[in-house]
Amino acid sequence: MTTLERPDFHVAGTEALARIDPVELYPGVTAHVLDWTSPADGSDPLPREAYVRFAPGSGYPEPDHHGDTSEIVVVVDGELQDEAGSYPVGSRIRGAQGSTHTPRSEQGCLLYVYFPQR
Repeated sequence: MTTLERPDFHVAGTEALARIDPVELYPGVTAHVLDWTSPADGSDPLPREAYVRFAPGSGYPEPDHHGDTSEIVVVVDGELQDEAGSYPVGSRIRGAQGSTHTPRSEQGCLLYVYFPQR
């Protein structure tokens, strides 16, 4: 990751993905987690922010439930789809806490994902 000369700023560009071990979410869908949380109840850490890459033709085989937090997604490259439509580069999507969708990508995409309540 690239760090500026200022200790109060931290920069992680897409080039940093090569240095972060990916977590496979589903076949063809990987997360490069930038920041993890440590839940107060001692349960396993959860991702707070990540880059998520969808290979062409991949997607979630089941609905993605946002039970513990809302989700903010920015499409960095490619195009994301779900039941409600298609989201090209530059799209910002906010899924409310408790919402559900089944993301996929026909051409492949790279997303920045942030979970504010974690």
